[in-house]
This record gives sequence, C-alpha cells and structure tokens, in this order.
Amino acid sequence: MASPKPLRVLYALHPNFDTLDFTGPLEILSHATHKHTADSSTSESRVFQPTITAVSELTTSAQKAIFKRHIPLTEAHSTLADYDILIIPGGGSQPVLDGQTEPIQLIKAWAALPKKVDGSTRYLLSVCTGCLFLAEAGVLDGLTATTHADYYGQLEKICETKGKTRVLKERFVVNKTDEEKGLRTITSGGDAVQKTSPSYSK
Repeated sequence: MASPKPLRVLYALHPNFDTLDFTGPLEILSHATHKHTADSSTSESRVFQPTITAVSELTTSAQKAIFKRHIPLTEAHSTLADYDILIIPGGGSQPVLDGQTEPIQLIKAWAALPKKVDGSTRYLLSVCTGCLFLAEAGVLDGLTATTHADYYGQLEKICETKGKTRVLKERFVVNKTDEEKGLRTITSGGDAVQKTSPSYSK
C-alpha cells in the first residue's frame, strides 16, 4: 500500500521571532507518523513535511538563535498553492507591523488562494503575537481569534480597522472551515494565558 502524501507545512520566519513559537509546532508535528503494515512488517512515514521560508537566508530569533531557510520568500509566494498549512510565529512583531513587511503579504496571498481542486482544507495557524500579522493582513474578518494575553488590546485595535473580529481570552481558538475558500484559521495565545480550554467558534 502506498504511503499517504505528506501534508506540506510552510513556516514563515521574520527577524526577532520567538524561538519557541517556531520550534514548538515543528517539534510536535515532527512526531506525527503514518504506520503501514505489509505482511509481517511495519513501516512509518511522516505526516507533515516542513519547509522554512524567510526574507534572508539566515534569520536570528529573539533568543539569538540563527535559523537557515529552505527557500526564499519569492519562491514561497510562487509555490504557495503547493502547501497545506502556513504557520506564523510571533515575537518581534512591532517592526513588522510598522514596516508592513513579511510575512504580512504572504498571509494575504495565502488567504487569497482558490479552494483546492480536491476539496481538501488549507490551514492558517498563528502562534502568540503572530496573530497580529493575521489581523494586519485583514484575514480575520468575521472570525474569532486570540493572541498573547499582553496583546489582547493591540489585537482588538488592529481588528477594529480591518473588519469584524471577536477577540477571546483563550489559549487557542479554532474557527470553522470557510467552505468557499477551503481555509481554516487557528490562532493561539502565549504562556501568560491562564485558561486551558480551547474555544471553537460557531
């Protein structure tokens, strides 16, 4: 039996991003495997295939760790439809917002992609203050969202100018799939959030 095709995950890094916002999802998703049994033998294959993109070849996190991209952002934009999941880490958010720099344009392009021909869902995930980039990109209109507890007010302020978004004080928020676009948006908070229960928007 042929192995299922892995889901392609694109991680978009920006200067001074929070290391854990990137390595946390990377670590968790790396452990997901498909098990295959043929005759008396069992094999495994990865569920998720990661790709890192950034403006520069090397990107330094807020913790001074240096990460090397797999592909430049120009290539990420041109091959965006090939991916299943886009993950946006937080940290170092104000310079991105002030300069209107990447990954804001990448997020806009992701949300504008047409629905997949096979009908499968694309996912947009933000970690911590990465949600501020989603808000600035204008992709949270009509959705619910959360971010790090220290940034609820800033998220609400950005959303006021970008559409109607309900900001929740939750650890993470899972929106229903937009059936027209085939896109599902998930936002998560930071370690200062006290609640542990997820919120599923109606």
